[in-house]
Amino acid sequence: MNDNIKCSLAEGFSIWEKIWAQFSFIAMGIIGTVGTAIVDWRWALIYFILFWYGIMGIVMRHLVCPRCPHLHVYNDCLQAPKKLTFWLVKKRKTAPLSAFEKFLFYTYFILIPIYPIYWLISNTILLMLFLFMVVMWYSGQFLYFCKRCRVYDCPFNRVTVIH
Repeated sequence: MNDNIKCSLAEGFSIWEKIWAQFSFIAMGIIGTVGTAIVDWRWALIYFILFWYGIMGIVMRHLVCPRCPHLHVYNDCLQAPKKLTFWLVKKRKTAPLSAFEKFLFYTYFILIPIYPIYWLISNTILLMLFLFMVVMWYSGQFLYFCKRCRVYDCPFNRVTVIH
């Protein structure tokens, strides 16, 4: 990771950027959990744990957020409120992701948008809302945030680094 490369997000994230990222992601989790619970609460409990603990307890705490200079260097965070992220992330990591950490990262970000679809198929409105939130979040990440990311070890990073 090179903290000296000019980054358009280094001065902080706008409120709109935080709302876009958080609203779409949290809505995806709520709709997926509720839609699955309508059909079978046991599978919803698995999704609830996968989504809420997996993202906050594993991805944010151990994988990407500890490696993000926005949090530790620039005192800002895409996650809102940033105090929650500071509480979750105790110290900054600079080592690259291990093979196991990359596996966990991909597992969470593939399962979260796919897992609830089976249970949402019976409810067209929830399925469409869920898929809309999935597209909203992933397009925001890949087409906007990942192109400006400073966590070069993140598998989703899309920054073109010129050497």
